[in-house]
Amino acid sequence: MKGRQWRPFFIFNPKPDQVLFNSFDFGLFLVLAYLLYWGIGTRQRIAQNFFLLLASYFFYAFWDWRFLALLVTSSLIDYFAGIGIASSNVHLKRKLILWVSITWNLGVLFLFKYFNFFIESFESMFQLSSSGAYNFWNVAIPVGLSFYTFQTMGYSIDVFQRKIPPAKNILNFLCFVSFFPQLVAGPIEKAKSLLPQFDRNRTFDMQRSKEGLRQILWGLFKKIIVAEKLGLAVNMAFENPESYNFITLTYAAILFCFQIYCDFSGYTDIAIGTAKLFGFDLSRNFRLPYLAKSISEFWQRWHITLTRWFSDYVYTPIIHPYKQKTTAIRTLALLVTMTLVGLWHGARWTFLFFGLFNAVVMIVERIPMFKKRITLRKKLSLSPRWLSLCYVFLMFLISGVLFRATSMDQAMFIVKRIFSFTWEGAFTSLISWKLGYLIFMIAAELFFRRMEYPLQSLERIVPKPLRWAIYYLLIVILIRYAEPKEAFIYFQF
Repeated sequence: MKGRQWRPFFIFNPKPDQVLFNSFDFGLFLVLAYLLYWGIGTRQRIAQNFFLLLASYFFYAFWDWRFLALLVTSSLIDYFAGIGIASSNVHLKRKLILWVSITWNLGVLFLFKYFNFFIESFESMFQLSSSGAYNFWNVAIPVGLSFYTFQTMGYSIDVFQRKIPPAKNILNFLCFVSFFPQLVAGPIEKAKSLLPQFDRNRTFDMQRSKEGLRQILWGLFKKIIVAEKLGLAVNMAFENPESYNFITLTYAAILFCFQIYCDFSGYTDIAIGTAKLFGFDLSRNFRLPYLAKSISEFWQRWHITLTRWFSDYVYTPIIHPYKQKTTAIRTLALLVTMTLVGLWHGARWTFLFFGLFNAVVMIVERIPMFKKRITLRKKLSLSPRWLSLCYVFLMFLISGVLFRATSMDQAMFIVKRIFSFTWEGAFTSLISWKLGYLIFMIAAELFFRRMEYPLQSLERIVPKPLRWAIYYLLIVILIRYAEPKEAFIYFQF
């Protein structure tokens, strides 16, 4: 019937706080899982893996049980795809099975994440009236979809290229895909790194558990005390940019650069620390990216596992067939790769232009333009540290506005207002004294920059009474400022 409003099975609003790593529910879940896991016994590897699988599925189903079937289906398809690829010597058959895996993973991503975006963009481009044909697909994006589909897709490609053998133990493979510390927002692990860890016996190590707890504590500090407080100020400016002058908007954009870093690297610290509690090692995902001397180097330090994935499975395959890796070929490969990196973050034009902007900057950095055909990237590496830092931060500030803005109109308005030095509008410090937490975080990470996180070696360099005083102080601060809880930014991707 005309005008009928569809309300199918797919329309629902799961509670985002159900998967927050900074929630009481997750804390209780983690304590119980930790005690039961090690209570099984260190020689019961299969039982431990089975428990991890059940715990991971429970963790995911707690957000919304209907999406658990999608996670299991993707896991099974790629498991059997890996076996099928490895068991055949017929190249065409192996390639066909690989493309079944890739088509499934990309198809699921497109359906849940990009379907409405492309339909709406098509209608807007050709000025068509909305038919409403896609309105029935009013569905939340499954948590972690972009992460676990890339992880399993990378596994299938590696098996096809004979870089790794296929997983023969289905329990280990299901654990590899659904391992709850990194299920919802990475790091995106390679099978050769994480999968063998499920095939090894894990023995309880108190020192390792302490390291995991310290890293979790530091991650919570960065998320709750720094990122969430910065987010309050950033949201105020970006929700109403016309009310503020260029100084305040520039300040807000700078704060967002630190907000997203503290938010995502804070999550990564929690994920890696949680994995350590269960005897696993996850990949490092950040290496002080704002200390990079170029945007090219920045992407080698920021979201390292995602950059590695796109480098291995997009950039390299584009340039590989050509014997001569000309500038034109590398430029095309970089444009395609970084545009896809932008779109990976979400179905929005701002994300697409975020990727394109970074691609253009990286291309310019690699073009010989100085004496003796020196590139800008090389020039920056030889320049004083303060100059390269200012350059990197300025470039990321612009791309950060694209990332944070809700539309291209808003992004262009903010960028134009900043660089036109418009004094119209209010000036406000936005965050006042709480900026001290950010300064403390920056100072700690710079001072302990040779470590994975500042609290890592505290046991060796600080006396026990002072060390415990630091722990208790951080815990008290976390409890005092634990509200309001905000979802991690990258949980939406």
